[in-house]
Amino acid sequence: MSDQVSIEWPRQDVRAIWAQIERAQKELGRDLGQAIRFAAWSVARSLGVVTKVAPKYRDYKVVKEGRGVAKRAGSKLYEVTSWKKGREHTFKTRAASVAELKTKPQVKISNAGRAKSAWMWGIKKLGSGGGVSMKGVTSKGFKVAQNSMDVEQKLTGDNPYVKIINSLPYAVSALKGGMGSINDAMGKAARSMARIINADIKKKLGAK
Repeated sequence: MSDQVSIEWPRQDVRAIWAQIERAQKELGRDLGQAIRFAAWSVARSLGVVTKVAPKYRDYKVVKEGRGVAKRAGSKLYEVTSWKKGREHTFKTRAASVAELKTKPQVKISNAGRAKSAWMWGIKKLGSGGGVSMKGVTSKGFKVAQNSMDVEQKLTGDNPYVKIINSLPYAVSALKGGMGSINDAMGKAARSMARIINADIKKKLGAK
C-alpha cells in the first residue's frame, strides 16, 4: 500500500477476527489455513468496498480571457487539473465546448477505478470476487490494476499465513476514510465473517 504504511490494529478487532477464524474451523469445518484465507479475503473485501472510483474526467474550469480573445480563437480556454504521484498539476487547453473538451485524451481518466480494481484482484485470488460494486471502473483501469496487487499465501503446514501487498502509490488516498478505513478494516471484516458464517450455519440447518 503506498510507500510503507504501518498499521496497529485495535486489539478488540484482532480478537474479534480471531474469534471468527475459530468459528470457521469449528462450525464450518475449515482448517486453519482456509480460515485465515477467509479472514484475509474479508479484510481485502472491506477495503475494496470503501475504495473510491475516480470520475471519468479530470477537474476543469473556464479561464477568463480578455474581450474578443475567445471569440477570435473560436473556443474557450480551460484549465485542467491532474494528479501525478500524489501531486497536483494543471495544464491549459482549448475547446469549443465542454463536450469537445471531454473528447480530449488528456482530459479523460482512462484508468478510472484502478485503486478499487487492485483490491478486487486480491479478493479474487483469495476467493469469490462478488459483493464489491465496480460501477464506474474502466476496462483499462481494471486491467492495469493487476500489476499493483500481489497475494502471498501459505495455507498448509505449520503457521499458515496470507500476505497482501498493494503497491499502488495512492491506495490510501483512494480510500473514502483514508487511514481510518484501514484501521476499521479488521473490525468490519470480523462482522462480515460473522454474517457469512451465520448464513452458512442456517443453510446447514435447512433454513430458507
